[in-house]
Amino acid sequence: MLLTLILACGSTRFEGTAVDVTGAPINGATLTVIGHPCQSVVAEDGTFDLPCSPGIYDITLGQAGYISETWTNYQATEKKTYTLGETVLVRIPDEKGLLVFKGGSYRAMERGFLVKSSGGRGKSQYRHYCLPENADDRMPINPFSAGKVAFFDNASGGWRPWRLDEQGCAYKMSPSSDTRWGVDFGEKAQWEETELAPEKSLVVMTLEPGRYFVSDWSNGFFQKGPTDDEKLAGYGGFYIKVE
Repeated sequence: MLLTLILACGSTRFEGTAVDVTGAPINGATLTVIGHPCQSVVAEDGTFDLPCSPGIYDITLGQAGYISETWTNYQATEKKTYTLGETVLVRIPDEKGLLVFKGGSYRAMERGFLVKSSGGRGKSQYRHYCLPENADDRMPINPFSAGKVAFFDNASGGWRPWRLDEQGCAYKMSPSSDTRWGVDFGEKAQWEETELAPEKSLVVMTLEPGRYFVSDWSNGFFQKGPTDDEKLAGYGGFYIKVE
């Protein structure tokens, strides 16, 4: 039986279903019209049917342990039934890190590393953070198609995306640089981050074709990480190719 709490009556209705990535109904999820006393609890078969008053609303569908779905500025100004359709809620991952959505859940990416090189004196000093030589043969590559890619930041400790230059470098520093701080770095990927809970954020990156490195990042700088070659001083992260 559908459990519905109606604190304000009206002739506008919202209907739909809530399921997980396997298609199973999410019994007990809650549909809420934000800022208005209209709320419905999803039935055992995954359906919901919520009466409310006409208006323009932000609506959320959520369940503990899942990433909520939100409809912003939903135009429900007429006295009729609005179908929200089948909404798939994805579980919040337990694994920590910057995770990618794959196969119906958020999973860890294959790890890679950058190598720091430095030298010179005076105006010729330099410090570069680049892929190691023959990187494609020495570390895993995470392939993506161009466009928006969904990630989940679950208490990762920090990260930064960099678009690699032709030499495979993410970040270069030299006193002879034309930039104010003596730093040249690849164009950062554009991203939008939405905090869902403390230390849990949904991250959507817009990736153009090319090579990227998403670095472990803390207190404003690269963090050392494990490498497959003990002779190299590696800085951890994820090597990404976008086509």
